[in-house]
Amino acid sequence: MKYDSVTLENMNIIGNDTEYKQCIFKNCYFSNQDLTNTYFENCTFINCDFANAIFSKYINKNNKYNNSNFIGTSMIEVHLDGVSFNSCNLKYSNFAESILNNVSFDNCNMEESIFIRLNKINKVRFNNCELIKADFSETKLNKIDFRTCNIEGIIVTIEYLKGLVVNSYQASFLASLLGLVIK
Repeated sequence: MKYDSVTLENMNIIGNDTEYKQCIFKNCYFSNQDLTNTYFENCTFINCDFANAIFSKYINKNNKYNNSNFIGTSMIEVHLDGVSFNSCNLKYSNFAESILNNVSFDNCNMEESIFIRLNKINKVRFNNCELIKADFSETKLNKIDFRTCNIEGIIVTIEYLKGLVVNSYQASFLASLLGLVIK
């Protein structure tokens, strides 16, 4: 099925072979759905629930997610291109082995989310995000700016920190990961 330029409100969306282009979703429920074969492009999502949904090996282009819930969502091996998340709850989400290109996370809770072994991370912006205990193991963080984020307990691979932008408080935390003692 294909939907183009429609507004969908207060609906339960079932994962299936459906294509949505230039659609607006308001207060829709995608939770616990396998959305692997569902395609979204140039869509806007407002107050939607994706808790525990699966987007495995999925391409997500030019979509905007506002005030939406992604707790526990699996986005393993996804390709996010031109996607923005604003005031979303992405706690416990898994982006392992994904490609993130021109993606912004603004005012999001990403506590304990997984970003391990990202295949490509280009023009990704984190602004005022909670990255407490987020796992960025084996992900090159060159040109990523965490200055406005809470990175307490973040997990990183030391050799992939080169080029990461942090504030002075964050630098002292990261220095402790290197075993440095600051007096």
